[in-house]
Amino acid sequence: MKVIFSIVLRASISIVMLFFLFKWIGIKKIIGVTHTARWELLCLTGLLFLLIYILCFFRWCLLLKSAGVNAPFGRLVVSYAGGIFFNLFLPSTIGGDFVRIADLTNHAKRTREIAATVLLDRLSGFVALSLIVLISIGLGHTYIKEQGILNPVLILFSIVLIMVWIFFTKNLFSKLKMLIPVNSFRIKAESLHAEIFFFRKKKKVLLDSLLISLLAQIAIVFSYYLIFLSLGYKLNLIFFFIAVPLINVAAMIPLSIGGLGIRDMGSAFFFAKVGITKDIAVAASLLNFSFMAIASILCGIIYVVALHNRWLQRGKKISGLER
Repeated sequence: MKVIFSIVLRASISIVMLFFLFKWIGIKKIIGVTHTARWELLCLTGLLFLLIYILCFFRWCLLLKSAGVNAPFGRLVVSYAGGIFFNLFLPSTIGGDFVRIADLTNHAKRTREIAATVLLDRLSGFVALSLIVLISIGLGHTYIKEQGILNPVLILFSIVLIMVWIFFTKNLFSKLKMLIPVNSFRIKAESLHAEIFFFRKKKKVLLDSLLISLLAQIAIVFSYYLIFLSLGYKLNLIFFFIAVPLINVAAMIPLSIGGLGIRDMGSAFFFAKVGITKDIAVAASLLNFSFMAIASILCGIIYVVALHNRWLQRGKKISGLER
């Protein structure tokens, strides 16, 4: 019931935010902008999105293999597809990660190890995102004319540093775990931390994971760049490396469906700094979301078909036993 309420609430917030955006800018303007997009560049953007998902899937497989979690390739694809689909609806953009953990655990029966790989999978993405923003700000500091823009960068970098410190050191975690009131939860947290801490010895795996994350984050930035190119706007690429990660971080706030509404407002805010009108910025953001939505729907189909096949196989086994 709580999950349904959360989905309805997030959908309502997205609708309200989009309503005000469309009323403020004009829905006809936004639709008119999307109609001017060059389809060959949008197709290229679609291929880039496919590359992003392949890179992220490969990163997770790398961590699973290192943790000693063995599962058929098809099962990994289904678990990952389920995560992508539910990321769009469950609370926060990492809600689907719980589906990933639950689905693969149902097969591999190694909850702690799988949960550790999913957490590290996310953490490597955050670290890569932070590094890209910091390097880009160093190279394109002339775009930062408002000191307030640096605040989310500092907050993001601080959060990532604290997360790395907690996961890969014992001193801070040993103090923080005492804040967990329920003993059973504390024991589970200790077990999960031990699994993550284990990766400290596997520096090559962590480095490879970070490199894959950097490639994925760069591809995400280029997807925005291609969308703006398709609309006839060629901006300095450095600005995209500053703005896009910050927009995506804002979209992770668990208030809307897939960041819809929040991402669009962030796009209007940041791209206004380089003279892009609100209708162009929001249209580009909605085109970006459309690729995410298409990917989520396709992944949802894969997941539902796989679940249906599992139920059929389970039914055959039960009927066979009854005979």
